[in-house]
Amino acid sequence: MSDAEKKIDDLILSDPELVENFIAEAKEHLESIEDDFLSLEKQKDNPDRELLNKVFRAIHSVKGAAGFLGLANLTRLAHAMETLLTDMRAGKILPESEYIDVLLEGVDLLAFMLDDIENNQDADITQVADRLSRLMGAEVSHGRAVQKQPPKPSSDKEEKVSFPAAAGVGRGNTVRIPVDILDKLMLQAGELVLVRNQQLLSADQADAASRSIIHRLDLVTSDLQETIINTRMQPINRIIGKLPRIVRELGKTLDKQIQISISGGEAELDKSILEALTDPLTHIIRNCCDHGVETPEVRARARKPKHGQITLRAYHEAGRFNIEIRDDGKGIDLELIRSKVLEKGLKGAPEIDSMNPQEILKMIFLPGFSTTDEASDVSGRGVGMDVVKTSIEKLGGSIEIESVVGEGTTVYLRLPLTLAIMPALIVTSQDSLYALPQASLVELVGLYDDEAKSRIEYAGNLEIYRLRGRLLPLVRLSEVLASARRFTREICAEITETYEKKKEKGEIRPVVAVDGQNRVESTLFLNFVVLRAGSSRYGLIVDRILGIEEIVLKPMHWAVKSLEIFSGATIMGNGRVLLILDVEGVARHAETMLDLAVTAEDIDKGLDSQESQHVLLFRCAQDGQHHHVRVVCVLVPNHHMAVRTVYLL
Repeated sequence: MSDAEKKIDDLILSDPELVENFIAEAKEHLESIEDDFLSLEKQKDNPDRELLNKVFRAIHSVKGAAGFLGLANLTRLAHAMETLLTDMRAGKILPESEYIDVLLEGVDLLAFMLDDIENNQDADITQVADRLSRLMGAEVSHGRAVQKQPPKPSSDKEEKVSFPAAAGVGRGNTVRIPVDILDKLMLQAGELVLVRNQQLLSADQADAASRSIIHRLDLVTSDLQETIINTRMQPINRIIGKLPRIVRELGKTLDKQIQISISGGEAELDKSILEALTDPLTHIIRNCCDHGVETPEVRARARKPKHGQITLRAYHEAGRFNIEIRDDGKGIDLELIRSKVLEKGLKGAPEIDSMNPQEILKMIFLPGFSTTDEASDVSGRGVGMDVVKTSIEKLGGSIEIESVVGEGTTVYLRLPLTLAIMPALIVTSQDSLYALPQASLVELVGLYDDEAKSRIEYAGNLEIYRLRGRLLPLVRLSEVLASARRFTREICAEITETYEKKKEKGEIRPVVAVDGQNRVESTLFLNFVVLRAGSSRYGLIVDRILGIEEIVLKPMHWAVKSLEIFSGATIMGNGRVLLILDVEGVARHAETMLDLAVTAEDIDKGLDSQESQHVLLFRCAQDGQHHHVRVVCVLVPNHHMAVRTVYLL
């Protein structure tokens, strides 16, 4: 062991907290420096002074703190980078690509040594330091950058470095807490929520003093839960901030000119979800660069700017976290998807021929699908988008794709804000309780008296409800629970026919409510919950709606984890276990039914457009009388001609 290595080991043993603080602070300095270097590269003719000062201060602080702790390798590399940045600040050189390349390599090497501080002396900095020195016209000896002229003494105006010794435990009003402690706090908060729910159930039977205590417990628990969740929330910029560097490197590898713009980096997400997003996001961006954006020559022929554009937007909406990734590339060729699926035997020709364009587009998520015949450093091996989809769905999220050939592709990711505790709507079906995440809830609809008989319409194999002029497909939860197989057109037709006959025979009964020990029939005939599943909406018919309750999410047992309509389980205040419905999973189970709704909605939209034409007028005999009958026909793209209404005149 060398003297330097022994000194580091002694320091770690004698003052591990000091070393931990140095590592944390150094990583904070380097956190956004990649983006800063890339911004400077774009401004190479007129670099931003403040940005130059910022990156210089970051490297200068790392160098000073590493020198204070005797970390020689870190100090030498940071010093070589600082020297280059000094000339850049003085205007002697501009932040051109060759300088930015080596500075980025230096950042990677600094981060590598910080991750393994005990062995930082073993890291080979010679290659990077050599390149830095050559760019500065210096000589290199034994991995150490030696300048031809001695460095100028520091002036009073030069930025001062803050050493970890002046830090102790934290900085200002902040303190670092191990993640496992936050995880334990979240677990305990979940148990406290369960206790609170139990107390709320007994509040009605309690005396006034006890009710006051229970009410206070409810408020304190909610505040504590929100505070603990906030400690786990982190800005998504922690992962998307690395994407510009990835796009830059891929652009060079693929000989393409690609730019990326990012907005919403300050939006926050639970740490566990954030960490699991890194790989899926990286894969999507790589696909945009490789398969989406064209080469400058191809773009020029298509009269597009030579620079391809990728746009990423992150934002909160309706209790969900949304990420949109859009490129202005060539789009996805549906014919290519169809041919590749047939070639690989993933689907049969009859099945593919019966699919609409959106169904064909979804086939890129099939396991083993790839449009690339040969694997490369960038292109995958057919284990890409299906893995991305699985990863997103494991987080309780969804992924959708829209694409227009020649214009580009957009990927939509929708995720929960946290996985631990969430508000949910409690419903019943056939005397069993189920929970629906409130984030997917749009509204509740109840049909009374004759409404249930007159306002439920039938379009082919589909039950629909006209909600404020918009056709809403209806899915019966009892039928979903009863069917082990995904709905086919035959199953949809059978379900719809069954309930249509019940309605004709007057077999639809009012909802039975329980009032104490008495069963009371109300005038309410039908309940359904309007749910949001990706960009679609559907109504889920349930027996009863009990209300909103905060629940603690428990994972599904491995034996039943494959059931796609459930996302987890929870324990109610009375100790009863219920299953949490996966809104996206229910939609997938009834996917054929929801796809039929697209046809119905297209027909409905067509009726309101100028494409609707009165194309037929004839006479027919009815009860010995002659009537004029006008048939309204609507031509719907990608569908057969549809007849909506027959009017007797």
